[in-house]
Amino acid sequence: MNKNKRNGLKAKKQIFLYIFLICFCLSTANSLAITTETLWSLSAFGEGSYFYQPSDIEADLKQSLIYVADSGNNCVFVFNFKGKFVKAIGRKGQGPGEFDRPTGLYVLADSKLVVADFGNNRIQVFNDSGEFIRSIKPTKVRVADLIIIDDKICTIPSFGMSGYSLDMGSKENTQPLVNIIDKDGNLLNEIGTKDFPANQPFLRCINNRVCLTLSKDKKLFLPYFSKNLIQKFNLNGTKLAEFEISLPFKPIIPKVQQKTSKDGIIRMMASMDMVTQDAEIGTDDHLYLLRFAQSYFQQGKKIENIEDRPPIAKQIDVINTTSYKLIHTIECDPGTRTFTLLGKNRLAYIYEDPEGELFLKCNRVLPEQKSLPENRSFIRLELN
Repeated sequence: MNKNKRNGLKAKKQIFLYIFLICFCLSTANSLAITTETLWSLSAFGEGSYFYQPSDIEADLKQSLIYVADSGNNCVFVFNFKGKFVKAIGRKGQGPGEFDRPTGLYVLADSKLVVADFGNNRIQVFNDSGEFIRSIKPTKVRVADLIIIDDKICTIPSFGMSGYSLDMGSKENTQPLVNIIDKDGNLLNEIGTKDFPANQPFLRCINNRVCLTLSKDKKLFLPYFSKNLIQKFNLNGTKLAEFEISLPFKPIIPKVQQKTSKDGIIRMMASMDMVTQDAEIGTDDHLYLLRFAQSYFQQGKKIENIEDRPPIAKQIDVINTTSYKLIHTIECDPGTRTFTLLGKNRLAYIYEDPEGELFLKCNRVLPEQKSLPENRSFIRLELN
């Protein structure tokens, strides 16, 4: 090869390298993964207390308190923002201030705590000191999680450790995503869609299970549990928008695999994927999604004993509620079950480690950012 040809080839390689680097930078500039550092973590607290079946976690920014609804312990644990255990609210029972599988929490602007007491099929309200005020008995719906907007209560029938609320006698092929009740428990309105009809009750519940979030302009964002889909509604039930997120897997269509009956109790199992497990809209009005980073179904196919299943990878996607585009992701531990935001740059979440121990962890979001490898796109340009 003569000198001119070698120089020409070298120039082409340099041009290709420059184009490659430019495309690489452009492809990753808007998709950033944010790392975190652990501020504190705990699994045991108080006088030998442990988490059993934590279902929801919420923060009271005004009082700097973290509430954890533990449906297995039938109480709400309270911690401060430094990880110090403050107290437990409630115990197992049916009386005022007692719980049977609390699954959802909501903190009002005046620091009142509202609890979805799922097993007792009621909502309980506590003052800012954790003292019982009143209870609300819904007349026609089950309440697993809730959001209060003015004098209305938006509720969903399945969330966290609630399982699925089956309406076995219904002749409908769909069911509401959200039920809106008044402060006496009377049903005011239903928000739903007929996009995913299913005559089988269990599939109907899976298809219509969502997380419940509210933007600053009072729009409901409903991320689906088993589908790559987020829908946006106004409070009158009109669907305003819907969008997907970028996933490294394609969720399978849920199918009932097994149905058994014992002692009058019907038990059903389904093959399915899970996409969004929890969601929250932050003070920045961005949508934060705790979502699966790998296929739950595909992971399960490789494991014979379900007890040997390792904690599955999760991450928190941050979405712009106007453009519906991914802003960045925040790392979290595999096995994360539920999370809450502690202001601008901190978050707390519950996760299960590989040994099955449950932890409450607080992380600070770091300013350093790194590119998301799964969102990189490369352009190959042939030069002649």
